[in-house]
Amino acid sequence: MMSQQLQPRDLVTLPKAELHIHLEGSMRRTTLISLCKKYSIPVPNDTRGKKFDDFSAFASVYIAACDCLRDESDLNRLVLEVAEDAAASGARWIEPALSMLSFCAHRFGGKEETLRLLMRAAERAEKATGLGMGFVVAVERMFPVEQAEDLAHLVKKCVDEEDMKICGRRGITGFGLHGSEEGFPPEPFAKAFSIACDDTKVISVPHAGEIAPHPGQGAKSVRNAHQLLKAKRIAHGVLAADDDEILQELTEAGICLDVCPSSNFLLRVVPSLSSHPLPQLCKKGVACTINSDDKLLFGCGLAEEFQLCRDELGMSDEELAQCARNSFRYSCAPRVVIENGLADIEKWLE
Repeated sequence: MMSQQLQPRDLVTLPKAELHIHLEGSMRRTTLISLCKKYSIPVPNDTRGKKFDDFSAFASVYIAACDCLRDESDLNRLVLEVAEDAAASGARWIEPALSMLSFCAHRFGGKEETLRLLMRAAERAEKATGLGMGFVVAVERMFPVEQAEDLAHLVKKCVDEEDMKICGRRGITGFGLHGSEEGFPPEPFAKAFSIACDDTKVISVPHAGEIAPHPGQGAKSVRNAHQLLKAKRIAHGVLAADDDEILQELTEAGICLDVCPSSNFLLRVVPSLSSHPLPQLCKKGVACTINSDDKLLFGCGLAEEFQLCRDELGMSDEELAQCARNSFRYSCAPRVVIENGLADIEKWLE
């Protein structure tokens, strides 16, 4: 009979944070169907686990998720269920990114009031689940740059207001850049990121290096996210995996890549899961975390992503634990959450 020491460690019990998770894109499929019926909205196709040639099929699901958020109870349900699902995967802290400010905030009295509602929902969810969170306010790269700068000014104005706090701490932790990268490089958004992040301690967490803005420029977009947007973390970044010069820049600057293997595979960023560059990036010394991205769209939750990295990418428990350590170290979680998480990772490895 196999000894206890040789049994695979339970990846759900590995302490972790999730830093690359879209709030609306992490809605439960059952909730999407329920809310679509509530508001007589056509239920979009189920894209979970399916591959497509571009992002349009996934985008229709994301848009439907935003469209069916219409009153405060919908926001409360979404935030609570995302917290419950993350906690069930072993997460202790999450930093959900928001697109609804660009798509449906008008239904809640505008962007500022929407943020207030989200802060209250997050505080209730934390008290119910024990899982903490802070929000990444994100701009959409396909919209005019002026909209991004307006949202950046709102972040700068609101970040330290009392009603923008969650359980007494800042509720806005990061400023992000969303949307399909194709045709939309990061460079035009430098001013918006400067407004939001300079002198505010809001960290820069743009998407880059998932799909090249222009042919052959995927790695360049990662470099520009670092150099021009002053990124502290980069969502994805995998298109820089073969550029050792850029990887060295990231390593020397202490930039973390928040990687999502399932979505990279289903969006054909990589030809197969086994060819995903996450293990290669880790071996080259680049700090990486493991994340689910959009469970509603791709079907894989946080614990399943860790299992996939073990089974398909061949990552050892020490490598998985290092990604979990990075998820705390590069997070905006309170110090006690970080320290307890790191200590409990070492216990998990014993």
